[in-house]
Amino acid sequence: MKITKIFYSIQGEGSFSGVASIFVRLFGCNLACHFCDDTYHVGTFYELNSKELIQKIKHYNSKTIVITGGEPSIYDLNQEIRDLKSVGFYVCVETNGYNFENIKEANWITYSPKDLQDIKTKGFDEIKFILSNDTDTEPILSFDSDKPIFIQPQNYLNRPNMKNLNFCIDFVKKNPRFKLSVQTHKFLGIE
Repeated sequence: MKITKIFYSIQGEGSFSGVASIFVRLFGCNLACHFCDDTYHVGTFYELNSKELIQKIKHYNSKTIVITGGEPSIYDLNQEIRDLKSVGFYVCVETNGYNFENIKEANWITYSPKDLQDIKTKGFDEIKFILSNDTDTEPILSFDSDKPIFIQPQNYLNRPNMKNLNFCIDFVKKNPRFKLSVQTHKFLGIE
């Protein structure tokens, strides 16, 4: 695995918001989103196999691991995910949906599509739409799923964007089938 950072924190997004989690940030992404809040995926990286990764993270109190990026699904991570699960980790993966096959062994997949004209309908456990106050919400409103659908404001790198947050709050209030996800960690000032 091409890793840029491993850290222990509180998940601030989606269904697992508030859960103590081990985060593994991977190098590389297939996209170059102007609003990306991860600068690590383009820096330097080191490589670990799953056995080395397990040794590095086994001292943390939590057994919840979040593989994020960059974009994890540019790599076939299924064997690494199976190895983590075999020693008791619950593996969550955050993806833009590049290749769900490469992460299908995960316990939980959070899909955050960046192209709202091409939203996939399967291969994930929850979906998270990142909105700014000028996002065309029509594709989101016409999207239907039995999975949890989160609306999350496009935030600044290390802090909330209140204008976008208020837009998302209003959107969810008008469309209560959606749930608000606010990146709690940015409000708390933690990683």
